[in-house]
Amino acid sequence: MKKIVLAAVISISVLSCKKEAITDYKHADEPVSITCEGVDEKLFSEAYYAFENAILTQAKNSNRRPNFTITIDNALKNFIARSRGNIRITDYVTEESLAVFNLLKTQDIWNGSQLKSKAEITECIGNSISNKIIKGTFNTLRSVESLTPKLMVSAITDNRAIRGQYRDKALMTYVALDMYYAKFFDTDFSAATFLTEQAQPTGQPTATPIIKTAPKTPQIGKALDLDVKKKKTAAHGPHDGHNH
Repeated sequence: MKKIVLAAVISISVLSCKKEAITDYKHADEPVSITCEGVDEKLFSEAYYAFENAILTQAKNSNRRPNFTITIDNALKNFIARSRGNIRITDYVTEESLAVFNLLKTQDIWNGSQLKSKAEITECIGNSISNKIIKGTFNTLRSVESLTPKLMVSAITDNRAIRGQYRDKALMTYVALDMYYAKFFDTDFSAATFLTEQAQPTGQPTATPIIKTAPKTPQIGKALDLDVKKKKTAAHGPHDGHNH
């Protein structure tokens, strides 16, 4: 009987430790990116902010214009545009985002490396997207189970009349799950170097000042010795060259 009670206590302790580890989020004070009944909004919000931090860090490290300030809108726009091609996800992974991915894998949201159209989080995102055009496209694709990053990249970027899509946290949570974390499944991280923010130059190097000097006024008559006759007389004597 004592052994059974002890085993129960140990099980409860282990579960309590696991719960504390899972809920100890770095971005817990940030506004939730997605909220729906039955969805672990803290976990998915943590996933979004870890993704945001990773791509913002990568964008800052890659910036070659010191006078250009990188914003999260810039970073998201660039990442989504690059997702059309074969993006190298190891360029964007941080220690934090990989840890979050390992938590996300415990959720029933992926079929292989594809976000499930019928998952609760996917339905939640479909109900929460603010732009009506993108929302309609998203839910149409979801209803026929054709929701893919390629089609959603077009929906997000191709219509120039659409504004504010990169500030739509629900939509960007989808981007994080299906265009970022989903790629972790097929990636070998054993030799990957985690992304960290590089130190940026504090300012432009100071140029050597050009000292301008006023032009000298030419001293005519001093620079040119015009009294040639006196010099010749001094050198040869007053009677040189005369016949007496």
